[in-house]
Amino acid sequence: MFVALFAGVSLAMASHALAIDCVQYVKSSSTFGLSGNAWSWWDHAAGVYPRGNEPRAGAVLVFERTRSMPAGHVALVSRVIDDDTVLIDHANWSATGGGDGRIRRGVEAVDCSPHRDWSSVCVWNSEFRAFGRAYPVAGFIYPG
Repeated sequence: MFVALFAGVSLAMASHALAIDCVQYVKSSSTFGLSGNAWSWWDHAAGVYPRGNEPRAGAVLVFERTRSMPAGHVALVSRVIDDDTVLIDHANWSATGGGDGRIRRGVEAVDCSPHRDWSSVCVWNSEFRAFGRAYPVAGFIYPG
């Protein structure tokens, strides 16, 4: 019984140790040298990295902070599908509220802004097999 309990504790600790937040993921998967909460990356990038509202592979997509997402969110654009659709790689995103620390790759995100200017994005939710609500976006930070 002690071994089973010990194994259960080890597994729980291991899964917690593997949890990663979105900023840690983007920093470890790219050459961007920014820090701080995800929402602050947009301002921190000013004068350091080019920024804009056009999706490009390798760019960081910066989500604004909201009531339900007070630290904001960042994701790497892995591929541009068309003018309105990209695939992103990101971490700590969960459809059921709060982050879960897992890394998700190749997730579809679409421009769902009223003026098609990438000011808001809807992210595919594989758990519900639907796009989630619109999240406000600051824009894209491009590699230097």
